[in-house]
Amino acid sequence: MVFNVGAELIAPRAVSDAGDVAVYFDPPTRHQFCNRLFDQESNPYAGDNILAPYAAIYQRLTAAGIAVQTADFLPATPDGRQNLVISFGTPDRLPSQSVGKYREMAKRSDVILSAFVAMECPVVEPGMFKALPELQKYFRRIMSWSDTDALIPFTRLPVRVEHFCWPQSFNDVHETLWSAGDRKFLVMMNANKLPRLFVDELYTARLRAVEFFNRYGEIDLYGRNWDRAPARVGKTRTPATFRRIMSRAWEVKQRAWPNPLYVAAASASRGPSLSKSATFSQYRFALCFENSVLKGWMTEKMFDCFFAGTIPVYWGAPDVLDWVPAECFVDMRQFRDFDELRLFLRSITPSEEQGYREAAREYLASDRFTPFRLQTWVDRFARIVSQDTGLSI
Repeated sequence: MVFNVGAELIAPRAVSDAGDVAVYFDPPTRHQFCNRLFDQESNPYAGDNILAPYAAIYQRLTAAGIAVQTADFLPATPDGRQNLVISFGTPDRLPSQSVGKYREMAKRSDVILSAFVAMECPVVEPGMFKALPELQKYFRRIMSWSDTDALIPFTRLPVRVEHFCWPQSFNDVHETLWSAGDRKFLVMMNANKLPRLFVDELYTARLRAVEFFNRYGEIDLYGRNWDRAPARVGKTRTPATFRRIMSRAWEVKQRAWPNPLYVAAASASRGPSLSKSATFSQYRFALCFENSVLKGWMTEKMFDCFFAGTIPVYWGAPDVLDWVPAECFVDMRQFRDFDELRLFLRSITPSEEQGYREAAREYLASDRFTPFRLQTWVDRFARIVSQDTGLSI
């Protein structure tokens, strides 16, 4: 198998067994180097078993006799093996730096750049999406939860993408938590952040929702840093010192001229949650607003509610009904404003509420949930390794 890298043709060396192959994963953040990407306990605030999809890939490949590590262990020179690299984004570096790094990797005959998996969304990492047309010259696959046409406003040039659904860490409900009764009304779980692009973003919609429901004392807000300035997501060239100065200036301004949205958020804040599932199980409804309104952008937010028996009020992927039945959730798009939403939620009877919960449980047990299952995700990467090495994984 020969593939083109710029003006060069690279022919990967033949492999005869799994011991001739190693797979290196470039994680979404440097904090997951040193193989912490595969350690489900390494980031307790990120979510319940949030790293389970990576740990499951690790288990599948190592069981087949293939060495698996994070990309910081990739040898600087050939080591006698065919080394596959799979990137899950641009870990704590600017996309332009990553392009150069991968360009150099692609020149090595012992390295195959198997897949670049765009896990984030454009309002968080616009630079990464702008870099995808260049990255597709070096990677055999660009993988995305969306499609070429929907991403054009951010990639600017067409990018051939292979679709995937965001993998969920669990396959069915947490029975004890799902069955919990005596629940409070409404919760939202998000950290205090702002997007890098204000294009179809829902960060500010979350703030407006919290401010509205806090007027009635009806919402609890869980997440980090609601007692300080919001953090801007994504990579930036702005020096850390300047960012700290700007953060302090924001806090001074907030004390002098309080922004009512952040005053409400601070009032509703209950601090971070160590267990999403346990927290959700204390509430009837949860506001589940994705970072952005964009085709295919469905993360763990809605599913975390399903596992805990909480009814999600969802706003995000416009094609959500292609993936999840309408009976499972409250669709924010059906309401003109939060007043109308509140009246609807307050009108739901216990039997109707149970109907939503049972529909979600049935969905998780159905074939419609299969694209989001952990096994589907693992099978995809086993297939990639098989295709790029000729081995049967």
